[in-house]
Amino acid sequence: MNDDVVFDKETRLVWERAPDATKRTWDAAIVYSYTRVVAGRKGWRHPAIEELLSLVDPTQSNPTLHVGHPFVNIQLDYFYWSSSLGMSSLPTYAWGYDFGNAATSNVLKSVNAYTWLVRGGYGHDYPF
Repeated sequence: MNDDVVFDKETRLVWERAPDATKRTWDAAIVYSYTRVVAGRKGWRHPAIEELLSLVDPTQSNPTLHVGHPFVNIQLDYFYWSSSLGMSSLPTYAWGYDFGNAATSNVLKSVNAYTWLVRGGYGHDYPF
């Protein structure tokens, strides 16, 4: 491991320490994950919504991360994509989480949102 990644001992996931600050559509974010190299490694993916929410401390706000968290460059003005498909109007929505206002919501895949990549765990296929 190096300073570019954070290993979560509880979930056994490896997270980008500094997620990219560029907003992308869901499809573009998938392509980005396939080409991303962090700490000399490929194989990054979007987290499932449950994995993304594992970073959240519900007692905190703006950001809704644990006090003393090791992450930098967290954007607080909009959603981060997950790999979990939204419950309304499949396949046009995916779940997202906003670390600024603690919102979990279905996000239209054609809008631009942030990407925070992870390695390990079970992952998801992207059927749509």
